[in-house]
Amino acid sequence: MGKRVSLLVLALILLVAGSVGAVEARLIAGDILTRGEYAALLVEAAGIEGEGEAVDLLVDKGIMQGYSDGNMHLEEGISRVEAVVLAAKALGLEAYIAPPAGVETPLKAEHWGHNLYSHFVYLGLVEGDPHLILSPEEGAAFLHRVFAPEPKAQELMERAQAAQKEMEGALLRTAMKGGFSLILREGAEDLAPLPAAVEMTITQELLPPHKLHQVTSIALDMPELGREEMTSETYLLDGKMYMGTTDPETGQLQWFRFPAALLPDLEGLLEQAQRLEALPAGLEKYMHYHLLGTTELDGEEVYVISFYGLIDDYASFLNVALGQLGGMGDIGQALAPMTELIDSVSYWGVQYLNVDDLLVRGGDFNGLVVFAADFLTEAVPLEAVFVHMEIEEFTFASAATFEVPEEVLAAPELEFPAMEDLSPKEPAA
Repeated sequence: MGKRVSLLVLALILLVAGSVGAVEARLIAGDILTRGEYAALLVEAAGIEGEGEAVDLLVDKGIMQGYSDGNMHLEEGISRVEAVVLAAKALGLEAYIAPPAGVETPLKAEHWGHNLYSHFVYLGLVEGDPHLILSPEEGAAFLHRVFAPEPKAQELMERAQAAQKEMEGALLRTAMKGGFSLILREGAEDLAPLPAAVEMTITQELLPPHKLHQVTSIALDMPELGREEMTSETYLLDGKMYMGTTDPETGQLQWFRFPAALLPDLEGLLEQAQRLEALPAGLEKYMHYHLLGTTELDGEEVYVISFYGLIDDYASFLNVALGQLGGMGDIGQALAPMTELIDSVSYWGVQYLNVDDLLVRGGDFNGLVVFAADFLTEAVPLEAVFVHMEIEEFTFASAATFEVPEEVLAAPELEFPAMEDLSPKEPAA
């Protein structure tokens, strides 16, 4: 027994010594990518702008921070998990987001990098030993995969959109389920109690370019109040929008019609959205696609394409995005206050495209909206909202339509005060 233990100890010593020796050899040969060198590569790859050294830019944006001893240790080698976490933060992701279900990584759930590393595994952006110190070539290749465009995936997405356009006149039905979590800012825990999570289902029928029907159901567990469930239903018909909301007393839907003066050209928006490319000019930096191969889904062979992106300047994004829709100045003006409230928006997920017809067969979407600390001189108690939705159905039906109940068409117009009534009044003499 003692001999076996001695042999085991000797083997472990040789293993550790060999690993340390390999790292030392790579360091001497200049094959170790240091934290400082990786910071410079990341700033360039992610297109992070600003004055000063790369490390200072990353620190200012909250992407990079020092160790517990207060030092940055920029001369030390960077591990794969450290590289992944920094790249994820450069894309606006935060460690508090829940990891994707069913994804296995070499990291334990309690590891500081587990959540972000799991998402990068799911998106097909990383593989290998997370603790391995990277070489300069490995670090550059990783960042190229994360931030450089992939032509094949882009081509497939454009062909998929063209295939969907060919289905114009067919009824598109989409069913999604998921929910969102509210992340309170530190120190805001004593405010009015909020639900930790909200469950949500969305069913939508779209008959482009003039008809839309959507049903949204929300369920949440309120502290001290129990479970609350709400449903809303929306119709878009011939430029008019009707909405039904649940009456808390009767449990029935109450219908109303939005005043035409408050609505943009909804039909025009739908028509223009149908004509947009998969990645319109000017929006390239906001979306990345990667082809992860093929798999079988419900008996069909499908392409697996991951997507992700970051909006860290909401005003600039709106300017470009609304420009793709013909300007839409009224919408831009209405959304202008949001540019002060939203600090960043990150989104990522996976789509499954049928190999034969390139139509969507499923997928999921994740989003993280991070709010500014202050808005209109008031502190914002919410730090972020994390959204996760899964596509359960995505089908086309030729020569189909949906019926609109008479009570919807007869709904009264929602009364809004006239704009002049909202203006400040001069005090009476």
